Amino acid sequence: MARILAVDDNEDNIFLLRMILENHDHEILTAYNGKDALEIAKNTAIDLVLLDVMMPGMNGMEVAAHLKKMEETRHVPIILLTAKKKDVEDVVEALASGADEYITKPFYETELVARVTSMLRMKSLFDQISRANKMMAEDLQMAQAVQVSMLPTKYPDSNKIQFHAYYEAATSIGGDYYDIMDYGNGKIGILLADVSGHGASAALIVSMIKTFAISHMEAGTTPVQFAMSLNRKIIKMIPEERYLTMFFGVADLNTNILTYVRAGHPYPLILRKEDRSIVKLDVQGDIIGLVEDINIEQGKVEFKPGDKLLVYSDGLFEVWNKEGEMYGMENLLRDLNDRFDESGADIVNNLVLTTKTFNFEDSLDDDVAVVLAEFL
Repeated sequence: MARILAVDDNEDNIFLLRMILENHDHEILTAYNGKDALEIAKNTAIDLVLLDVMMPGMNGMEVAAHLKKMEETRHVPIILLTAKKKDVEDVVEALASGADEYITKPFYETELVARVTSMLRMKSLFDQISRANKMMAEDLQMAQAVQVSMLPTKYPDSNKIQFHAYYEAATSIGGDYYDIMDYGNGKIGILLADVSGHGASAALIVSMIKTFAISHMEAGTTPVQFAMSLNRKIIKMIPEERYLTMFFGVADLNTNILTYVRAGHPYPLILRKEDRSIVKLDVQGDIIGLVEDINIEQGKVEFKPGDKLLVYSDGLFEVWNKEGEMYGMENLLRDLNDRFDESGADIVNNLVLTTKTFNFEDSLDDDVAVVLAEFL
């Protein structure tokens, strides 16, 4: 049974519509003018509107236009009923007003029932899709909450290092991930990974990385061992088209040495306070998850108080302006040169703001993760 709103200023027409459709087990609501019809539609859930065209005050096409603008009825089918000769101009005008179907009077009962049944079938399909979309939206919202919960909310308590981070997914759930791990004895692990693609499959791979990182929190695991072991593990579990780039480093706060790997990832940068220079951490390493045998080099670099380590995913600088020009590494480095005197938090926030502003959509095209470690 469907709830149908019949709108006509002629009581005989309303009686006829009610008699025919109630015989087919539909509930009929009635209105004799456009104003009352809109009021009923706003306050009562309806499945279909039968709407007379020629009414005093607000005609049927005006009512149809209002119904399509109302949140409650924008997806409710509308059948216009008119005594005008059915020609092409009438049909075009009716459909332009928001109507979905058009019947001329006098009509046959069989035609009316057939058109009503057709429109109700369309409404039913829309309702099914809406319910499915709502369920998917709820699932995505839950997945997004789970993914955000995997990011660190607290950083190791140390008077020698501070962390500032930023994360934003291009879609509901993304493929970027970062973590800060306290290995004890003055050793801090810094991980930033970028899984290819977006959506649920990328997020699932992120969860695998998180699980792997937790299970390899032994202080003796070197960055290169971590990367090689992750590749062997994950290549057996992810689709062929998926892969990831990664930076993983261990900062030893006792010796002021950062040991790190860069598996296909954009160059991390150290901002040297002493001479205001920017150092690229450029050891070589293959992308993870493509082939079993990969080559990963391990590098070491000394850091001093006041230095800042910046690690980021490529979504930070691979953005385009209206002219089709990419922001790129050159602009990123130029921007950083002007930010030596800023705090770590300000550097992160301003970098993201600058690249978003550069993008002609004022948003980011890819997932973005940024971690800045400030050595004190």
